[in-house]
Amino acid sequence: MFATRTAYTFASGKTPEESDMADITTITWVEIAKQVDRLVDRWANNDTITGVYGIPTGGAPVAVMVAERSPWALIDNADQLNDTTLVIDDLIDTGRTLSHFDGLPRDALFRKPYSPPDIAPEARLVDSWLAFPWERDDGDPTDAVVRLLQHIGEDPTREGLTDTPRRVTKALREMTSGYGTDIAQILSVQFNVGEVDGTVVLSGIDFTSMCEHHMLPFTGTATVGYVPGDTVVGLSKLARLVDAHANRLQVQERLTEDIATDLAQHLNPAGVGVVVHAHHQCMSCRGVGKAGATMTTTALRGVIADDPTRRAEFMSIALDA
Repeated sequence: MFATRTAYTFASGKTPEESDMADITTITWVEIAKQVDRLVDRWANNDTITGVYGIPTGGAPVAVMVAERSPWALIDNADQLNDTTLVIDDLIDTGRTLSHFDGLPRDALFRKPYSPPDIAPEARLVDSWLAFPWERDDGDPTDAVVRLLQHIGEDPTREGLTDTPRRVTKALREMTSGYGTDIAQILSVQFNVGEVDGTVVLSGIDFTSMCEHHMLPFTGTATVGYVPGDTVVGLSKLARLVDAHANRLQVQERLTEDIATDLAQHLNPAGVGVVVHAHHQCMSCRGVGKAGATMTTTALRGVIADDPTRRAEFMSIALDA
């Protein structure tokens, strides 16, 4: 049987009902076994089938179960496929993945209403996003990349894509390394340089962050300044602070505010100013397609916010950077 949708939990801890994807259906092993039996029955009278091959990732466990319930040998090497091999997947969506095996016997456990009628026509019809047991959030993250490749109609086993899941996972870890950064440690080394009446400003801090809405990069520069209280920090620490917040899933507004808030909290300065300029790929390569648009955000604290002279001085430097 299909499980209730609340049985599935995302890595965030939210259930589908709490997310934007409330039409997810969790598929249990019991339901998978039932559909595997149906698939074996569909091909039981085909005397030409001698082997079964599962398209990675979702088709692989299905192929193992099919081989256990049939006289067919399990084929785990795509180079060994021929017209006696039944190629199977867990789900046929657009049909582009299975179309790479045109000319071979093909089937799947589930299909969508819009799936090609000539591929796996007797598969179980479903009209929701399916969550299989091998897609749980405690699994290998590269499996999720494989599923995304399959979802867009690609063959993850073809040359050029075989190492893509590992590369994507590694890149994502690098681009979100800020989650493991200790902000207090970055700003822990401070220097007493006596009374400083002016504003310390570091401009042109390059950064790359990732939009949390589409997981596409946005790149830009930050200007960070403060009016010291009793202490200052090394200039490199300001750049590290920007990176610590940029290397996360972000929106530019929060990125700007977080930098200002941490600087105010850990340095106790008389004033703080942060200005960020950025280009967003979620706006340039999709949607409205405005590649030349630049977004500017500001966050001002203390005397830089309240004193018109201080504010004008800082904004003049920041906007000219």
